[in-house]
Amino acid sequence: MTQVINLSATARSRRRMAARLGFESVRDLESWEEEIVLDHFANFICDYLAMGYTVQPDKRELVGYIDLDNAVEKRIEMLEEKRFEMVLDPDKSEWTAKDHYKQFVIGVVADDIWLGRYGVDGACICKREWTAKETTIKMVRFLEFLVQEWADGPGDVPQREKTARVQCTPI
Repeated sequence: MTQVINLSATARSRRRMAARLGFESVRDLESWEEEIVLDHFANFICDYLAMGYTVQPDKRELVGYIDLDNAVEKRIEMLEEKRFEMVLDPDKSEWTAKDHYKQFVIGVVADDIWLGRYGVDGACICKREWTAKETTIKMVRFLEFLVQEWADGPGDVPQREKTARVQCTPI
């Protein structure tokens, strides 16, 4: 007996992204997203997408712009020193698209590594044996994937309506 599984385009995309990031299942990817990623993506939405910005920086320039190892260590140092205001709410008045993308990448990777140091189960990117360049590229592609999902709205319906809202309020 042959079982036919018809996965939606969204489900297929999620399966591919889970595999690219080294997760064994979409469920594992989604657990990691809940533990590490979603707050960073919510900030990206509020600071960038909700403001109407649509510029996607050149990936080659972005990889050179993000000094992943140094930026991650600096962020972890600030977290350890409990300088949360500098970590969570930096001055973004002069930021470019590259800065917003960088903030997401650094935030996700640093939080994953920091939580991994304390044995938090959800941290797993820190266990990958990727170079800083590979990690940066994967996180930028992951952000682009999340942005596309956000733009498409929920599900695979002909007329997509966004039902989820993110509350963007200044602190």
